[in-house]
Amino acid sequence: MRKKNKGHAIYGEKREQPMKTVGFEETGLREISGWLENYKIEQLTEPELAELLKTANIFFVLEGINRVQSMLLCELKASYVQQSQRYVSLGPQAYILPELEPYFAAQAGELVNKAFDLYHTMSELKEGFSGRPKRENYVHNIPIEDARYILPLATKTNLSVSLPGPKLIDLYKLCQNEQYKETMADIWQSLSVHLPASLLKALARVAGNNNTRVIGFFEQYFSKIDTENNMVLLAAYKDLDLKVALGALTSTQSRTSKEILEAWGEEAEQKARGVVQRVLGYGHESIAEQARTTFGMMCSLATYHQQIRHRMPESVREDFSAIITEPERPAVVPESIRESQFAQEFLELVQAFKEFRLEVYRRFGLAKALPLLLNCEQIKMIISTNARIDLEMLAERTCMNAQWEIRDLAIKKLKILRGLSQTLYERALPSCLTGKCREGKLSCGKQKEVKELFQRI
Repeated sequence: MRKKNKGHAIYGEKREQPMKTVGFEETGLREISGWLENYKIEQLTEPELAELLKTANIFFVLEGINRVQSMLLCELKASYVQQSQRYVSLGPQAYILPELEPYFAAQAGELVNKAFDLYHTMSELKEGFSGRPKRENYVHNIPIEDARYILPLATKTNLSVSLPGPKLIDLYKLCQNEQYKETMADIWQSLSVHLPASLLKALARVAGNNNTRVIGFFEQYFSKIDTENNMVLLAAYKDLDLKVALGALTSTQSRTSKEILEAWGEEAEQKARGVVQRVLGYGHESIAEQARTTFGMMCSLATYHQQIRHRMPESVREDFSAIITEPERPAVVPESIRESQFAQEFLELVQAFKEFRLEVYRRFGLAKALPLLLNCEQIKMIISTNARIDLEMLAERTCMNAQWEIRDLAIKKLKILRGLSQTLYERALPSCLTGKCREGKLSCGKQKEVKELFQRI
């Protein structure tokens, strides 16, 4: 335990300084609006509006939003670039809390300031250091990417957003979703002033129901995921190599798949592997999209945020309230903190957040409690991907420069996938093992150790 400060620095910001939308630009929205007005279209369906928006594009930067808001936006799977807690140290005016009754507001402020105080202490750099630090450049050997695990989702961030037109419908639905309407209110208010009136009316008419009624369906899968089984294969095609091989041959042969299988006979599996290896060797990675798998995953909110920023085609997470109402769910404690003098203080602060947040949730509802979730707390998700996405993502996330938690999960997934197909996932490895390191000057410089690691696993 470290010696406590007499008081904590104040890192919060008053609500009088709201988030901002800057740099808004659109292409195509004015033309769509004019068409709607000229033809006086009143009963536009959602598919029709989505069709109209296909050639439109929208860009904006959100400044001073919290990480609940940025996480929800990233779940829309458009294009986002976010201020990174891994690289940017957070100083004054670092968070915004929801408005609460005075007693609870004071309690929330005290807790969050303690979290930021601990974050800054743990990630203190050695005197005189400048540049991109390594672990040994920190006073307590705790890198900033580990120290951030104690930060709440009330923490402010900036997000650059580029949307294809149809995603505007999804954004509107998110902002009108009863669960998140309060959380997203300031963002929609800030954005809506830039949108044509006729388009706003069209969005309001086509907005459908949200998916809160069907989330219970996924409980049968969430129940298979826990802290010990945090990467679980839920479903896969029976023979991935065969699916990919037949897909590849469809484009080059006049024979049907049935005829190919009959010709291959008992050698079908071996023949399929040969086709996959040969065609992927040509660089035709699109054939890997024929292989699909579904995994269950459990990770910290810090890693979840990284995961969804990959914009994978299909994913479902459990409701955030599941974290709040299960205070016994363990948090992820980075090894550098677990082995440090701050371990007990970290765990006690996490527990204090859990207890206080549950009371806020029961008294004031989900929106008031969400900003008090911590980066270290765990959430369950289901991911459905094709092998082409996994090849790209695993090559990036198994690299030694990847954040440690997502790297551990990527290696677990790779082991399972290799059990399904050695050939298809042969190159799902760090770039230094399949060619030249892509990290350039930031390379870890440990190619030999990396090679030995992956030979063992």
